[in-house]
Amino acid sequence: MKNPPYNPELNPCEQVWQYIKNRFKNQRFEKMENLKEWLHKTVTKMDSETIKSITGNHHFLNAFNATFIN
Repeated sequence: MKNPPYNPELNPCEQVWQYIKNRFKNQRFEKMENLKEWLHKTVTKMDSETIKSITGNHHFLNAFNATFIN
């Protein structure tokens, strides 16, 4: 079976990184340590509901519903 083409929109990890990168834009850090602290705070603030909302991809839900619900 042939693998489907790479599609970052369907990869939950890519969605989480996009969420983080959107918050990172236009910020400036004087030291690498400041960046690390910011990243740590950002990631630790993300609770399970935030992750679900980021990764709750309508493509997955539509495919699931079409396969199992209808």
